[in-house]
Amino acid sequence: MASVGLGVALIKGRALDAESKAFVDAAIPAISATWSKQQLLDRATPELRDIAKPDELNAMFDRLSQLGPLIKYEGATGQSGMSYMVGSGSTVAASYVAKAQFQNGSAVFRIVLRKREGRWMIYNFHVDPVPGNRAGQGT
Repeated sequence: MASVGLGVALIKGRALDAESKAFVDAAIPAISATWSKQQLLDRATPELRDIAKPDELNAMFDRLSQLGPLIKYEGATGQSGMSYMVGSGSTVAASYVAKAQFQNGSAVFRIVLRKREGRWMIYNFHVDPVPGNRAGQGT
């Protein structure tokens, strides 16, 4: 009986990995193509929207927009996971790192997702820009 449960968990885990990676691989280009804070907020968890102060968000996107338009998105690597806490229920989350090249440099994205009501959402969004590293020169 335990082997059947493990098999189901592995199959479900692979499906969660595939759908969370697809979400990230669509979200990062949508957000960073024109550095749209609205694209981020549209995909954010309520917790992220609550703590994202407008002034700080504007400053972050103003700084990131100096990288210029998206040239090449290199894809995300990471995985999803499920946890269960007695009294709190289960949590489905995923963590990814992705790289992208922009007109004026490159960036590394670190994104944490949560799955709520069947929908992936961005719980944490962090970008490390590398200004001056021109597209095509590598990171």
